[in-house]
Amino acid sequence: MLVIWAKNPEITNPHLIFPGQKVQILDGRLKIIPAYPEADKQASTETDDQQTDLSTMDTETEELITIKAAGSGDGFILTDEVPLGVLVDSVDNRLLLTKDDLVFLKMKDLSSVTIGDTYGLFERGDQVNHPHTNEVIGTMMNNLGFLQVTEINGDTVVAKIGSAFREIQRGAEVFEYVPQRNEITLQRGTTDKGGYIIAARDKKETFSTNDIIYVDLGSDDGLVSGNLFYIARPRKASDEVIKKAGPIQLPDAVLGAAIIIETKAKTASAIIIKSVNATFIGDKVSIVTN
Repeated sequence: MLVIWAKNPEITNPHLIFPGQKVQILDGRLKIIPAYPEADKQASTETDDQQTDLSTMDTETEELITIKAAGSGDGFILTDEVPLGVLVDSVDNRLLLTKDDLVFLKMKDLSSVTIGDTYGLFERGDQVNHPHTNEVIGTMMNNLGFLQVTEINGDTVVAKIGSAFREIQRGAEVFEYVPQRNEITLQRGTTDKGGYIIAARDKKETFSTNDIIYVDLGSDDGLVSGNLFYIARPRKASDEVIKKAGPIQLPDAVLGAAIIIETKAKTASAIIIKSVNATFIGDKVSIVTN
């Protein structure tokens, strides 16, 4: 259903299709268009890779298709995770570090480190509170890049920065390296537990297609990379309707759909692949299970 909906932008709610309404069912690929036209030039070399290959769908494996999404490090929300170490210095006195620079690490468990190991570098961002309860969920961790161990000298680990998504400084924290995903295979959800959008990668007030968002569901809730979910918001009846019909509960307004990129125990990152209305932090999410 999501694939058909994505091909028909005039359908604002996938649950409401009327008799006589024309629906496009096309083979080939669903292309992810940048949310903002001004970003198109900058991303022109990437958009060819940002597409859903519908030709790979296998009817025996239900809704398995592949979506390609380029990015520059999505980051994650730190809850119970513990850093493996910290970047303490570099071979020169520069404050800002970047690709190919040699740096020194202080690792908590030196015995687990070997030459050639790759680690991710992160810096702490804003505290993330739940939009409805104000309960502290964790801390936004911004992905700075990754590095590879080149030498172990006593208690110090020497590493070379392999890629830098942002400027790197001393004090950056070391975590497990998760390679940037270029392909995500859609997988049927196994939980009907609902949740909410709790944060976004970029500090925007509204989100739409191609934006990275974070939800308060994770692997502990049965989520895996590739799960689809709808984004919705409660629909309020007008005062006029309530006055005539009395209190009434209307179905939620469907705003769009997204795909899980990476899961942590309690949270997950996702990319919005379909947007029919502006999305905000606090909007509801529901995993697609059929």
